[in-house]
Amino acid sequence: ILRCLVGSEMCIRDRGGCDVPDFDKFGVYESLAQRIGRSERRNVWTVCKWACAIALVLLNVGYLAYQNIDLSKPVYKEVCSLKGERLVVLLEDGTRVWLNADSKLVYPEQFAKDKREVSLVGEAYFEVRKDISKPFMVQADEMNIRVTGTSFNVSGYPTDSVVTTTLDEGGIVISYPYAEKSGTYQMAPGQTAIYEKGSRLCKVMKNEYYKDASVWKENKLIFRNAPLEEVLTTLSRQFDVSFDIRSEKIAAFTYNFTCKLNNLSGIFEMMSAITPIKFNEISENVYAVKEK
Repeated sequence: ILRCLVGSEMCIRDRGGCDVPDFDKFGVYESLAQRIGRSERRNVWTVCKWACAIALVLLNVGYLAYQNIDLSKPVYKEVCSLKGERLVVLLEDGTRVWLNADSKLVYPEQFAKDKREVSLVGEAYFEVRKDISKPFMVQADEMNIRVTGTSFNVSGYPTDSVVTTTLDEGGIVISYPYAEKSGTYQMAPGQTAIYEKGSRLCKVMKNEYYKDASVWKENKLIFRNAPLEEVLTTLSRQFDVSFDIRSEKIAAFTYNFTCKLNNLSGIFEMMSAITPIKFNEISENVYAVKEK
């Protein structure tokens, strides 16, 4: 085949002198485009197949990972009652908890299969739903309380020197893992356990007035031979007020009275009638206590 330029055009002749059909460059382009298109479609389809396969693998791996997650670790909730506030909390097992002023209850959204554990800072009254196969446990400061179904009051404020548990109904077992002489005590209804934080000693005794421990949930307080400081500490929590004792002499006074938790001024009048003291408001919610 001979190629020669004629002007600006190219012609192709064979050696016999016959003309060879012109080169169809558009046809060749179209043919190549079609081949490339088919190739691209094949590549896209291949990529899609691999993407689907990878996605399925990832889904399977994710599912297996989810199945292996340790679901035994509970998600905890925290309920706090402020000073001057009392709350009622219903747990998922049906247990009811009355939370006294300035207290905190921490509990899981869902209890474990073999136990029900909560922790308390402050004071609360528990009515535990009975479940022998799933004991209910309360951690209050250094006191551990184990029950299966019962009603009891626990008071363990961080500022108090003692942790007190009073049993109304049923039976509980209390223990003190941090005590120098750790022990376990089986309590019966009508008994009160007093754990001294400093000495780490516990006394369990029959309490004639055991019902007094939980009257706060009925919007009432009962004081029996209570020192002034104890009374003022309780009133401070229940009414969100502060006191400034201006005389050392009056600190020795003790009180026996019952009052409602809706009239602070009435309580002041009652205490002033029992002992020669008076209350003066020196700023908002702050009272000076002095001798008359």
